[in-house]
Amino acid sequence: MLNVSLLGAASFAVDNAVVKSDLGPAGRLLACYLFEFAGKVHRRERLVDLFWQDTDPERARSALNTAIWRIRKVLDHGGDGASRHLLTIGNEVVLEPSGDFHVDTHELESACKRALARRDSALTADELSGISRAVENYGGPFLDGYDDDWVLQERERLHCLFIRSTFELMRSAANQGYYERALDFGRRVLAVDPLRESVQQDVMLLLLLNGQRVEAIRTYQRLVQKLRSELDIGPMPETARLHDDILSGAIFNHLQDYVVGHFGAQKALSF
Repeated sequence: MLNVSLLGAASFAVDNAVVKSDLGPAGRLLACYLFEFAGKVHRRERLVDLFWQDTDPERARSALNTAIWRIRKVLDHGGDGASRHLLTIGNEVVLEPSGDFHVDTHELESACKRALARRDSALTADELSGISRAVENYGGPFLDGYDDDWVLQERERLHCLFIRSTFELMRSAANQGYYERALDFGRRVLAVDPLRESVQQDVMLLLLLNGQRVEAIRTYQRLVQKLRSELDIGPMPETARLHDDILSGAIFNHLQDYVVGHFGAQKALSF
């Protein structure tokens, strides 16, 4: 099977060995485009405009044909005859979805949609494990290093989907008392969006629930430093209040209210 990585630096590999190709910069980006939007029909004129806009029209059409031929060679690394899935029908080009190749963004999107579909009910332990595997493979921004308009749009869409779904995984794990796992999800969000203060609050609360009160206080202190150094602002009042309650111990008088407010938990705490 051909493994296509589009999160972070783009790569094509079989059995962890990188597939070498002679696609060239434009052809490589075209390949990424076709893999990301597998199953969608693309007009040749649109592809030429996207990837060879500064090239003479005749040469651009020739470059597109050559790139398609070379992408078919890459596809055949995934299995004999896999190139048949890249179809050219008249003025249209389409890469059919196939078991001969696996795209990391497709796996992430499928997992994220499963997580968001269960936002009104807790995920089972098996569901948490299965969906978290895809989240753990989030290798970075979509096609990191490229700044084409279509890349930036898809990057933002996938980033938002990752943030929303990982938050739902954190919430579900917290509701079931899996505080260590919930912390892992929260940290994954903060690894790509460290100034998302609402998640910083969640992580502080989860650390407290996990018996790490001192680390919860240090997390707040690091956040204050980061906000000052990068934005020259202080934390939100809600964040400061949570910190003060943890520091003074007052939080234990209304801990259930805090948990319900952050995670929607309705059952008794396992604390």
